[in-house]
Amino acid sequence: MGEKNPKPILKWAKKYLHHTDKEVRREICHGIELRGRTHPQDILPLLKELQFDKTIRVKNTLVHVLGQIAYKKGCLATVVEQLKSWDNKELVLQALDEIIDVHNRYKDLAILTQEQAINYIDKHYKQKGNSAF
Repeated sequence: MGEKNPKPILKWAKKYLHHTDKEVRREICHGIELRGRTHPQDILPLLKELQFDKTIRVKNTLVHVLGQIAYKKGCLATVVEQLKSWDNKELVLQALDEIIDVHNRYKDLAILTQEQAINYIDKHYKQKGNSAF
């Protein structure tokens, strides 16, 4: 979703981020993932709107999508920088754990090694003056 003609598609998707049906919210979150793998800046503001969703399936999909975006070329820095502005620090820490895990699970596809991802996050993501970990 959003790979072709992204502006109208993402505008359309935004309308469904707060839909009453949790599966619609989850599908929108998952649907915009592929756009995020090449243009994370386009979808991170949309994903941010889901940070306090109370539905476990939506939250788990959000964490998954953040992990799937972050291991692609040039995306880790953008994701980490954006996560600094999120208010749900518990979810952010879950996402950072997922990002690190993805760099191991997809080590043959990831741009960075897991160790490089850990070092980058530790250096660039600070929570109240302390390291994320």
